[in-house]
Formats: sequence, structure tokens, C-alpha cells
Amino acid sequence: MKSLLKLIAALALILSVAACGNDKAPARNTSGIKAGPGAINQSTGNTVKLMTWRYLTQDKEIIRDFETKYSVKVDVKVRSMVDIIADAVAGTKLDADVLIVPTLEDAARLQGFGALQPFFVDAFTNGDVGDRYLDNEGYWAGLTRWTMVSVYNPNAVTTEEASSYKGIIQATTRNIRIGVAHPDSSGLAGVVAGLYTNLNPGAAQLWAKTIYERSTGGPQGSDYEQMERLLAGEIDLAFVSLGSAVRWFLNGNPQHFAAAEAWRVRFPHTEATDINFFNMTCITMPANSANRQLGTRLINHFYDEPMQEILTNGWFEFPCESFAEANAYLYGFPDNIGTQVSGEDIDKNLGNAWAIINEVASGQ
Repeated sequence: MKSLLKLIAALALILSVAACGNDKAPARNTSGIKAGPGAINQSTGNTVKLMTWRYLTQDKEIIRDFETKYSVKVDVKVRSMVDIIADAVAGTKLDADVLIVPTLEDAARLQGFGALQPFFVDAFTNGDVGDRYLDNEGYWAGLTRWTMVSVYNPNAVTTEEASSYKGIIQATTRNIRIGVAHPDSSGLAGVVAGLYTNLNPGAAQLWAKTIYERSTGGPQGSDYEQMERLLAGEIDLAFVSLGSAVRWFLNGNPQHFAAAEAWRVRFPHTEATDINFFNMTCITMPANSANRQLGTRLINHFYDEPMQEILTNGWFEFPCESFAEANAYLYGFPDNIGTQVSGEDIDKNLGNAWAIINEVASGQ
């Protein structure tokens, strides 16, 4: 990846092809027609419960803005996704009105366990959020979007190898060491679902099988751990989420910033169809929400253009709101995030993807 100064200098040259620009809606809805919760009914309570696995300083800013604007209280509970999923599996109700999860896979699993209910907000009807980021049944919506990327040492890995899903696999045939996080804490299942959707089931199965067999030590740990392995020289390429990679680069550690200058980042694509697959940090509503009305209003608040830009600046993920600009650092990458395969299409084949992954994993 180029140095930060070079990335910022290149910003003006590549704004026109930046990924989030592909999602600009032609115009805002000016008809005055509104959808959603309507006026707040104080009799339903003036406290809304938000559950999330991550709560950054930027997230707190959004919550403070909501509390001030509506004179209400947001009770924030931070829990690991392991605990959230475990509750859903056990049938334990999630004590929240709004739930934010890191991947589309997490939202789909929670829906499968009956832990979510559909919801609907203004931003979805005003042209502010593209249909490709929404569940057509209303159980989840993309809050921000990202893709799995190749972060690699250019002294060991070629650009061609890092730039395609096939190339990543081929690199292992010449003893390039690849690190991948465990599927439970990464977007690996989303990639397999994308290959299943865009290519064919055989391609998805072969790719997943090869990743398991040839990744160094097998899929393990988290995306951040893969970045640390790359820094330690244990692997040559880390296949991780874009947001995780950039947050690791820019977390204030001088070694990480130096690595950002020395390494490269590419968004892999399919060789046959020239497509890569996006994933999303999703916002959902638990099935037992006690304050659905205020919860819906909080969800709509997350899609305000200024709030979306706070999120992209904090998470280093692309906004899902059509008019919000992505963090400037993201414009410096040479690739655009793919949007041809929708979140709904990925969701449809997540079950098939997990079946493939579980079958492959059981054979290891």
C-alpha cells in the first residue's frame, strides 16, 4: 500500500471512481411522504437499548447526538458476538431494542435462530439506502460495507496473485504462506457464498477446501491476529476485512504505520467475471424489542448523512447511505469495492456456504 501522504495526494484524482460514488441516488425524495415510527410516544418509555460488539469514541458521538436531539436515553451494552450468538442458540432473549453486528453472516444466523424481527425506516424509502444493502424481508440492513482484502508483502507476493481469489490459491502452490481468520470471526463465509452465487457451487467448494488445506495453520483467530502474524513474518499474505486492516494500520502504533507504507492491499476479484463481494456491518432489531418505536427511530438516525460519515471515519468502512462520503483514506486504494452481487444474493447462499465450510472443516 502507498504511503499515507501519497494516498491523500491521489484522492483528488480518483474520487470519480471511488466505490461509494457508484451508489449515488439521482435525487432525494422531496415529496414530503414519510415512513417509519412517527412522533415519539413518551408513554412507551424514553429509553432505548442498544447492543453492539464494538463501541468506539465515534459511536458515542452518534449516540450523544441522538439523545440530545430527542431528549431520550440510550442504554448501550457491549457484548461479544460469541455471547450474542450463544444466547440466540439457547433461545435466550436479547435484551435490546437495536443490535449491531459485524457481518452479514451474523445477522443471517441470528435471523435463523428467530432472534430478530423485521423493521422499516425512512431512509429505506427516501432513496438514501440502496436496495442492494437491504434484506427484502426487513430483518437486516447494511450500516457500512466492506470487503475481504489481500494485505501482502510485495517482496514475496505478486500483485497478480493478490488481486484474484484464484491467485490467492495459486500463490500457495509456490509456498506463499497465507493467513485467514476463523470463519466465525471473519467474512470468509460471505466470500464462499459470493463464489457460489456468481460462479458455481463447485468453484465455491474448491476454493473453501483449498483455503482450509493450504492456509498456514488453517483458519484461526481474528483478522487482527492475522495482521500481527504478517508483521511477525509468520505469513506473507493476510486475507482479512478491509476495515480491520485499515484500523490496524492507523491505530497509533508506529510499527503498524510503517507496515502500511511497506505492504500493499488489493481487493480480490473473480477472474471469470471480474467481481468481488462486499460484506456489511449490519443493524438489526431483536425479536423481543420492548421499545420498537424508539428503536426504529435510532436506526433511522444511524442513516443520517452526517452520522454515516462519522461511522466511515471511525470504522474505515464504506457508508451505505447514498449521499455520504467515505473516509478519505479509503479512496487511496487502487480497487473499487464490488456491488454487482447484492447482500440479498449473498444471504440466499450463506446456508450453502456454511454447509461447505463445515464439511471441509470436519475433514481436516
